[in-house]
Amino acid sequence: MTQKAERVYELMSEETVHGVAELAKECFTTPWSEDIYQRELTNPRAITYICREKNRVIAFINCGFVMDELSINTLVVSPDYRHQGIARRLWTMTMDMLKDICTVCYLEVRESNVPARTLYESLGFVQNGYRPRYYQKPEEAAVLMARDL
Repeated sequence: MTQKAERVYELMSEETVHGVAELAKECFTTPWSEDIYQRELTNPRAITYICREKNRVIAFINCGFVMDELSINTLVVSPDYRHQGIARRLWTMTMDMLKDICTVCYLEVRESNVPARTLYESLGFVQNGYRPRYYQKPEEAAVLMARDL
């Protein structure tokens, strides 16, 4: 019987920023560059939690906040690790860190990304807007969602 590899949840660091950028390239048609994630390490208004297994980044959440408003920029789980509660745990960790600072959270999600929209709805987000042609490669509308914290 093989032992399941241990998953580690932690803040993104110098050692994991490359893995974050690689996962973004794997999952998005227009990913942020590694330099952008590198800058997020020193941004006092940003937070990035990761999940890694065997030193491979398999998921991350990147958020920014201004005053009492939190914005989810990216929440991604590698395809082989989806539907295991990883995204939900990353969200919970972020909320625990920022619960005394932020009162509302916003996000945009591709209209066709039904699994993500379902996850966000299960986390208490509701649709509060719509942006036609927001995304490129392919061109697609964004569904805007929000949640009081």
